[in-house]
Amino acid sequence: MADYTWAQMGISLPTMYLPKQRKSLEKWCVIACDQYTSDPAYWQQVEQTIGAAPSTRHMVLPEVYLEADDVTERIAKTADAMREYLHDVLEPIGPGMILIQRTFANNNLTRTGLLMALDLERYDYAPDAKTLIRASEGTIPSRIPPRLRIRRNALLELPHIMVLLDDPNHTVIEPLTAKKEQFTKLYDSALGFGMGAIEGYFVAPEQAECVRHALSALWQGPLDGGQGDHMLFAMGDGNHSLATAKAYWEELKPTLSQAEQQEHPARFALCEVVNLHDQGIVFEPIHRVVFGCTVQDVQDAIEALGMMGENGPLHKMQIVCGEQTFDCAVPACSSVESGTADVVIAEMLRQHPQASVDYIHGEAETRSLAQNGHNVGFLLPVLQKSDLFPVVAQTGPLPRKAFSMGEADEKRCYLEARAIRRD
Repeated sequence: MADYTWAQMGISLPTMYLPKQRKSLEKWCVIACDQYTSDPAYWQQVEQTIGAAPSTRHMVLPEVYLEADDVTERIAKTADAMREYLHDVLEPIGPGMILIQRTFANNNLTRTGLLMALDLERYDYAPDAKTLIRASEGTIPSRIPPRLRIRRNALLELPHIMVLLDDPNHTVIEPLTAKKEQFTKLYDSALGFGMGAIEGYFVAPEQAECVRHALSALWQGPLDGGQGDHMLFAMGDGNHSLATAKAYWEELKPTLSQAEQQEHPARFALCEVVNLHDQGIVFEPIHRVVFGCTVQDVQDAIEALGMMGENGPLHKMQIVCGEQTFDCAVPACSSVESGTADVVIAEMLRQHPQASVDYIHGEAETRSLAQNGHNVGFLLPVLQKSDLFPVVAQTGPLPRKAFSMGEADEKRCYLEARAIRRD
């Protein structure tokens, strides 16, 4: 059995930064910047609660502000805060990894992750990518430039990226959890803003050797013929953040010598790796509601697409309109049900330009929005965890909004940082 090095598996054990004072992290940690993008009041309340206290909020820009008139000033302030914190607030930890246990406030589930740096040379979000790290859903290139503008100014990265491992036998991360008391505890605190609680333990390089061996056993290595890699990691959350890190590295790479490229910090991205089969990873469906259409419009779209009476696999979903629910089965035109639904919805929007679509978490909310007889809901089944890696490996990224990995307050929060520039 092959025993791969960290570099062969696209992994670096980085030096990370934590606040020197971390007895309480209730103001230090805030939720991912891509949450509550339609709710500026949420972020205003966070900012009022934090005030001038040290906080990761001062080093990140919530995406609700990306279109603000003062966005340039806001970006500059995050860069200034990083520079100030690097000298006065933060201290280096490592090199090594951090074992993280996050307990959620709403259900008491615990999610365990391992913080490490992943090689951006081994990541590609293209649909036909054969890289070690792959996107699990479609990436929207237009979302990258405004985020790239922020990263260009940053001394540090603070990740909300979660990357998934397909480890059904719990061989990589879980053995560390069983002996966590052997590691140095870095933090143990309640989190603010309804995010639950968090613990972190430092795993030194010699203590991480069991992780390297387990990953070596899990990974199948390079593809035959040298045409890329078998897949080891799939994106969970923060796909566009990792895509932005990749774009920044590709922008920076031509300015560096070959030797500099090998070890430059911007070549890597700090990510929390989580086992897909962890109890704290709960897949939920994302339903659709089309506003301004009826069940007849669904039928018309299916007929216009020539999807009636075809042979082959069927995708099943429920159509909700008013008080009625209809079972629907149409020939599969995507790897998952949500993709087939999106094809039908796209045809509905083409036929009815005044209509619009929204992506909804929860069956009850979907049914409520479809109570109006002029709106129609698509209730979709949940993607099975065991299907994610095979589907991505065989057919590429899933359609956008194919599944959800939990509520906004359960996403990874900002806590640790890593330097991405030499100066």
